[in-house]
Amino acid sequence: MALELVSDYVAQARVLLQDQVQPYRYPDIDIVSALNMAIADLSRMRPDLVFKTLRTGSFTQYSTAAPSVAVVMDQRYRQAILYYIVGFIQLRDDEDSQDARAVNFMNKFTSELLTPTA
Repeated sequence: MALELVSDYVAQARVLLQDQVQPYRYPDIDIVSALNMAIADLSRMRPDLVFKTLRTGSFTQYSTAAPSVAVVMDQRYRQAILYYIVGFIQLRDDEDSQDARAVNFMNKFTSELLTPTA
């Protein structure tokens, strides 16, 4: 599983969300919005991962209009971003069973960002 392009994140999020049959439950625009939120949250927790972007004062805002744009991120943290996307999307569900799963994904995002890697 390569997480390089916006479309890769959308496709892999759909796998974890069990949302692979059209009509989709979650619109692409919501998934890409969660991707943008993940990058913003990541920058708050680990500014070292986006230092060059922080110097310019703004982040790349990804869009469904450009699904083949590369998401510039260290390969070691791409899975964490995916976890954030899935957790963020599931937090909005009104099913009680989704709440614990959403929290688990968000906690996984945090632990992967804050746990030192070799």
